[in-house]
Amino acid sequence: MRTVNKITMLLMSTALFGACTKFENREIYVDKPQSIIDQEARDEYDVLKSYVNKGNQANFKLGAEVSLGDLGSNSLLYRLLSEHFDELTLTAGTFNHNNIVQADGSVVLENLETVFTANSTTPLHGGHLVWHQNQQSTYLNRLIADIVLPGVSGVDNVVDFEGDALGTTYRTTTSDATATVVNDPVAAGNSGKVLHILKNPSTAFPQFRITLPDGRKLKYYKNVTIDFKGDGCCGFYGAGMRMAITADYGNPSLIGYGGPSSFGIPINAWGRGMITMPIAALNLTEAQKEWNSFVLTLGSQTGAPDYLIDNVKMNYEIPGETIVKSAEEKRHILTAELDKYIKAVSEVAKNKVKSWSVVYQPIDNDNPTQLRKHPGGTLPANTFYWQDYLGKDYAAVAINMIKQYANNDDKIFITETNLDEFPDKINGLKDLITYTEQRGARVDGIATEFALNLDADKSKIETALERLASTGKLIKISALDIGIGGPITIATPSLYLQQSSMYNWFIKAYNNKIPAAQRAGITFRSPVDQLETSSWRPNEPVGIFTNKSGYQRKDAYVGIVEAFQGK
Repeated sequence: MRTVNKITMLLMSTALFGACTKFENREIYVDKPQSIIDQEARDEYDVLKSYVNKGNQANFKLGAEVSLGDLGSNSLLYRLLSEHFDELTLTAGTFNHNNIVQADGSVVLENLETVFTANSTTPLHGGHLVWHQNQQSTYLNRLIADIVLPGVSGVDNVVDFEGDALGTTYRTTTSDATATVVNDPVAAGNSGKVLHILKNPSTAFPQFRITLPDGRKLKYYKNVTIDFKGDGCCGFYGAGMRMAITADYGNPSLIGYGGPSSFGIPINAWGRGMITMPIAALNLTEAQKEWNSFVLTLGSQTGAPDYLIDNVKMNYEIPGETIVKSAEEKRHILTAELDKYIKAVSEVAKNKVKSWSVVYQPIDNDNPTQLRKHPGGTLPANTFYWQDYLGKDYAAVAINMIKQYANNDDKIFITETNLDEFPDKINGLKDLITYTEQRGARVDGIATEFALNLDADKSKIETALERLASTGKLIKISALDIGIGGPITIATPSLYLQQSSMYNWFIKAYNNKIPAAQRAGITFRSPVDQLETSSWRPNEPVGIFTNKSGYQRKDAYVGIVEAFQGK
């Protein structure tokens, strides 16, 4: 039956007759709009949390999501939600790893510190901490990446004679030959000190004790290069250059190379760096290639040597190397990173946050007895699977960190989603929780989310609730919202009434399927209709309050109240 209220309006009209003013009262009766009547009826209800009977469900918390900005500014919306709800959940993303840990691994908490020191009294629920999305994945992957050492190349000038006194002699392969340090006799481009090799008749070769720089081994060296000067009779011509590498001095077998002229050196003139002799021709053993110190024998094979050499150089090429990190090393690194992150979040939030969603979406949709894991291929940005490296223990590790750094009596939840579509994941959750508790980390409950529309399959929802109840754990609906199947532009009074009915049905289904002692609460993800700019269900009227100034109560408000009243 339509209720019609009357509004009396007093109109004052003024007429001027001569010097007198006359007032005339007129009363006009009009109908009050039905929308105002309905709104007044909704406004007559008390705050939502007053309708929750805590007598037999002491763990039940009626909650709503709130943004960090609203909390920190003590906004009108924050004050409204604090009035209506027992607990507030910070919007998704507040505690995300990639918001707390920066690209360089540093921890930034300024925004959280400011907010959590504000004078807010409503207890908070925090999450999601350990997830595979919104992680600082580039940084984490860099930490556990194999160490790639790039290859290097260069030249070591192993003998240049500049540090020797004039007249210093070097060993030769025969005792009747000399190898003496002298000044370079060539005036033009004088190089300082050089080595003069002299023997007549027959031949001999100078020998040098070489010690390579620390960490270098003979196997990295490719060539020996020398400066050479000789005339036609006594070194320039002959059987060619010779070289050997041995452990000690002596008269070793030598390997032949081309003569000085074959390297393009002019007769009786310096050929600077023109003679290059590949070490590979020596056919060194694997043991010899590991040497860091050895004797180098080299020179020109000639019948009566009388020539000069200078700047004995060895060219090296050290190949790149990849140091592979073991699974245990990666586990150790990531455990420390998880500890850094959870410690930072816990210590800044522990005075306000009293329950946590520690692990979020751990179970694979397609293999519901298994943990989610890297699916292969290229992952989306900011995606990282902690469990791939920490193993099944990752939940216990994270929970124990929360207990250590936050409050030991905080409620701990593991959150999984889409349980109405993938109810078998509940078995996977039970297995994970059992495993986690066997490792000394108590899990108080399971949290789950429902993002529904008016046509949601109620039987699937009831099945999920029944199977959740069978776990024996606290069951928290950590994010509930119900849309009308489209944007706010299609909303009608009829659709809003259907939405109210659906909210009513869901709460009663939760109460019917979840035993009172296991009810941990219901949190409304979108207590206010979403704006066009929202990242979650943009422009959808999923709330129980409008998003207009004043946040008016919707029909959904009544449906929720009546559900708690058992109507």
